[in-house]
Amino acid sequence: METGSIERRSGLNWDQFVEQYVVTNKPVIITDAANSWKAHQLFTPEYFKNNFPDKTAGIGGKRYALKDYVDLMLTATEENPAPYPFKIDIEKNFRELLPMISPGFSVLAKNRLKSKLITKRVIPQASTLEIFFGGKSGWFPYIHYDLYGLYAIVTQVYGRKQFIVYEPGQEAFLYPEIEHPWKSGVKEYYKPDYEKYPLFKNAKPITDIVHPGETIFVPKGWWHTARSLEPTISIAQDLLTKYNWDVFERDVLFYKKKKAL
Repeated sequence: METGSIERRSGLNWDQFVEQYVVTNKPVIITDAANSWKAHQLFTPEYFKNNFPDKTAGIGGKRYALKDYVDLMLTATEENPAPYPFKIDIEKNFRELLPMISPGFSVLAKNRLKSKLITKRVIPQASTLEIFFGGKSGWFPYIHYDLYGLYAIVTQVYGRKQFIVYEPGQEAFLYPEIEHPWKSGVKEYYKPDYEKYPLFKNAKPITDIVHPGETIFVPKGWWHTARSLEPTISIAQDLLTKYNWDVFERDVLFYKKKKAL
């Protein structure tokens, strides 16, 4: 997979962002969206270990304290990666961080997820603002697209992360799970068993490296995953606009009916 395949932009306003990337459903890396965040001067693994040692997260059925996870992420190697991802819902469990990742992006100013009409009860399976920690060679567990047709927005605050995205229309090559059609069934996709998943050879990924201070926009329906190239800290959030509202309504209704069964 060759890197450097996603366009980089700066100085975008809302109208430009919508016209050139939301409407066209095209990924982009924005280089200046989070320039004013205090997080860039503060957020390091040591900062979190010293100031929030007892914050916890579950990974693979096991619970980790942040102070212990920082040690794992700093000593991770390709041969012995740390469990990934260690993530916390900021608005629910880590509100101390909000002043450090403010103000919000101007290109997200009209995010409908901020409406009082949209609550976690409406989309309980999705989290709209999270912090991710990872160590070297920490691969996200699976390839997926975001539920409810949401756009994914991920900002690197510390360390470099490689993102791999797949344009919609390649579902046949990604073996979607029957129960969770937004999730690829290809196990260990980074070293795939082509005898078991022969069609996966036909998938055409686009990949790029997102550096500290940069923000990647992953459009609706784009399958994606990521790996940490070194110890990383990322802020992930979702975007809902009128351009993905139809998919949002469809998925909300689908999961409400499924839950009622």
